[in-house]
Amino acid sequence: MCTDFTTDFIALSAFKVGSFEQVENEDWVIHLDPVSSATPCPVCQLPSTNHARPGRRRLWHRHVPGWRNVFVTVPTWRQRCDACLLTFTVDWPGIPVRGQVTDSFRRMCVARCHGRDIASVSREIGVKYSTLERWYYQEAEKLVPNAKEYHAPSAVCLDEFALQKGHKYGINLMDADTGHVWQVTPGRSGKQVQEALNAWPFTKPPKVVVTDLAPGMADTVKQVWPKSTVVADKFHVLQLFGKSLEARRKLHSASDNHKRGRHEQRLLHKEPDALKEEEQQELKEWLDKDPALKELHGSLQSLRAVYRNTTPEAGRAAFESWLQTYQWSTSNPVKRIAKTLLQWRDAIESYFLYRYTNAKIEGTHNKIKVLKRRAYGYRNLHRFALRIRLECKAA
Repeated sequence: MCTDFTTDFIALSAFKVGSFEQVENEDWVIHLDPVSSATPCPVCQLPSTNHARPGRRRLWHRHVPGWRNVFVTVPTWRQRCDACLLTFTVDWPGIPVRGQVTDSFRRMCVARCHGRDIASVSREIGVKYSTLERWYYQEAEKLVPNAKEYHAPSAVCLDEFALQKGHKYGINLMDADTGHVWQVTPGRSGKQVQEALNAWPFTKPPKVVVTDLAPGMADTVKQVWPKSTVVADKFHVLQLFGKSLEARRKLHSASDNHKRGRHEQRLLHKEPDALKEEEQQELKEWLDKDPALKELHGSLQSLRAVYRNTTPEAGRAAFESWLQTYQWSTSNPVKRIAKTLLQWRDAIESYFLYRYTNAKIEGTHNKIKVLKRRAYGYRNLHRFALRIRLECKAA
């Protein structure tokens, strides 16, 4: 093994490579010697004298996947200061006072856990699971972005996600511009949402809050942050038509074939211009046979056209026209949807001014599901929140 390469590989500036050897299990042991023999007193900073050299410590320093382990040995020196009569053990940079691993090895183990489950990294490296878990979450506390070092986001996405589907839920608050999750709190009730907003880590509330159409969500936001503007998520607004279209499709579908059902769903939910010519003709013939489905499908396309307006004035005018047209519709599903949108009118019209959606936070929820599956669930919400903030998106 080349000495120059070994020195760069070890990367401990306070030491030089003395010698190295390969032990029986094919691991390498590298013996390190201090570059400087002068050690100042930690109290008075005056030169100290060597009191005793009881031996050397062996520490795990590197793990090369598919190859072998690298250990280092460092001297243990006892020093005495004649000025203040203090006797102390030399604390070498990068070498902890206690323990059997170097700081760089510990950081390497933590880095390997990023994007993986701790159990598989534990098996690969040979470190006990409980030890590696403790290292990871101790280091995670230092790596997670600190709100004091960042400006308050001007727009945030607010949404719930499942900690344990059907049983436990949590609330995410994400920067709508960068995609970083700044806060993860338990629960989804009105009181818990209010507590989450009050625990916002920044002193300044956001200017815009994007939320879905959950009952009471906008009222809770307005109660805690009265100067913030609530924006209704565009995709949740359009999603109101999904269940009604699907119920109507199943009512008159002549086939129970899964493949045919998927084809019918594609015809109904996709924008007509994105369909092939023969599919457009098929959809037209289908809608002509069912006036109620045609009314429901037509109202959805009209609302999509409303969202295509590029200026706030045009968007508000188009949405007002849509409400006037469909709130008196003869179709009960369309009338019910129009009534819901009328209640969210201000939040929907705010979209045309700010153009924010919850798309980023919905994508993050997919990553959160992967985190849960990878770890077979989390019992500790604080640790789960650290994982989410570290792995989903940097600040």
